[in-house]
Amino acid sequence: MLLDCRSVEDAARHTQLILADLAVTTDLAAVHRAQPTLISATLNAALPDEPPQPVSPVPSPDWSELPVPERVDESVVEPSDDGDDSEPGHEVDEGAVLASIARETWVFAEPRWKSRRLGYLRAGAVIVRDPEVATHQSCKGGWYAVRPRGFVCVGTTATTDLDHPVVKLSQRRPNLRDAPYPYVMSRYPTPPLYARLPTIKQQSRVEPSRRYLMRKHQRRQRNPDYVAPPEPDPIPELIASRQLVPGLGGIKRGKKTVSLGRARVRSGFALLASYDHEGRRFGLTPELTLVPLDRTRVVRAGPSMGVHLSDEFTLPIAIVRSQHATRFEMHEQTKALAAAGKLPWRSALGLTGKIRRRGGRDYYQARDGSYVRADRVVKIDRFKHAPRWAKQGKKWVDVSILRQALVAYDGTRPVFATLVSTGADGLQDHEDSHATIQGTFLIHTKHVSVTMDGDERGDEFDLHDVPYVQYFQEGYALHGAYWHDDFGTPRSHGCVNLAPKDAAWLFGWTDPQVPTGWHAALSLKKGTTVYVHP
Repeated sequence: MLLDCRSVEDAARHTQLILADLAVTTDLAAVHRAQPTLISATLNAALPDEPPQPVSPVPSPDWSELPVPERVDESVVEPSDDGDDSEPGHEVDEGAVLASIARETWVFAEPRWKSRRLGYLRAGAVIVRDPEVATHQSCKGGWYAVRPRGFVCVGTTATTDLDHPVVKLSQRRPNLRDAPYPYVMSRYPTPPLYARLPTIKQQSRVEPSRRYLMRKHQRRQRNPDYVAPPEPDPIPELIASRQLVPGLGGIKRGKKTVSLGRARVRSGFALLASYDHEGRRFGLTPELTLVPLDRTRVVRAGPSMGVHLSDEFTLPIAIVRSQHATRFEMHEQTKALAAAGKLPWRSALGLTGKIRRRGGRDYYQARDGSYVRADRVVKIDRFKHAPRWAKQGKKWVDVSILRQALVAYDGTRPVFATLVSTGADGLQDHEDSHATIQGTFLIHTKHVSVTMDGDERGDEFDLHDVPYVQYFQEGYALHGAYWHDDFGTPRSHGCVNLAPKDAAWLFGWTDPQVPTGWHAALSLKKGTTVYVHP
């Protein structure tokens, strides 16, 4: 799949903005040259499901001589631009707040439009502000200082009125410990998007085949794999009487508008709420559109793939990547291996480092003395030679393409390991394939969620609110994936896909930190190092 054109533009635009704001000279030609097929590096192609292929043993790389990614010259950066939430700053009255009413409400370093952008808020976010306006210059509603830093202009994208319709409808905030929202995927034919709760007559005009599709949905409900939508919410007074749902950021919707068009092929949507209306369930998306959920498939919340490491449970480990993995025990006298029960899919085993070969297969020894077939697991080793940034005690993220594994390190200490899905084309040149770019980079932009879509013929898609996106080079990112559960197998267009719960943990652990209430943060100064290698 391809990265959404808006996301490509946003990634390039955000990078340009922070580079310009930091007065840093760099070559952005690669961003402009890159086509969506290369920059996207994110979403899996519509390929048939295939069983995981055995992973050949991979020697631990010697990282001691790897170059440290270049950092911005901090002499040109104000020291308070992207510190953590506890960083001292302006005094703010806890009783004064400001709310976002747009997809992006930008936070600026100074109260002027050409100031450096620090990040943005999203519709419904409410943050603490200074009670007094800093200035009205070029902002009719006034610039307010906000916590923990920066300034926001009150106007088409922000308000001090917490009774604003967009604020009321968008009050549900992302869950930052798991998938940020419940998700649904569109079925075919794709569902319409409504601007209000429609009457039966309006539904019949927009959806001529509505009754047939509703009966088909009722048959699906009897399938044991059916996932029910979230429990319905009370219908807000704002839309209970079929009133028009307001647009974001001052975007006007016609007073008589019913339909806003139809979802694109292979669409995914986050849900803020769901309502029972006229015998159907409708979901409200963060874009404040209504989608009939009987025309969608509810995404089953997947488990974490990850393992939190400690002194008692550390590398090397093995994560079970096959649904048919077995634990073996060795007979003391004959030294023969005998099956001793199944191993849970994606469970983790601590390893001793010893390998036995039997019947032409390698078996890893677990710390409890049992064995597991090497081709049924992903083995994650500790490095032999620490890179320079690890010796300096820095946080960093290691991504192995051949192992399809990610390890988070605090200096030389591994703290978290999980399975991932990198580019479908493996170790090929990322410039002309769906491979993940290799090298050492810094995370520069983080979004709690962002939309990705693509128009390539035969591979169209429109995935809203892709969770926990962390860009580290051009359009390449670490991010959660709610549309597949095939971690441990290469299948993206180059980005590093994680299970949403693992992506949530990593998002909170890496730098730059996204301040409480914000939806995104930008920085070229203090980002966590990402090292991608075979």
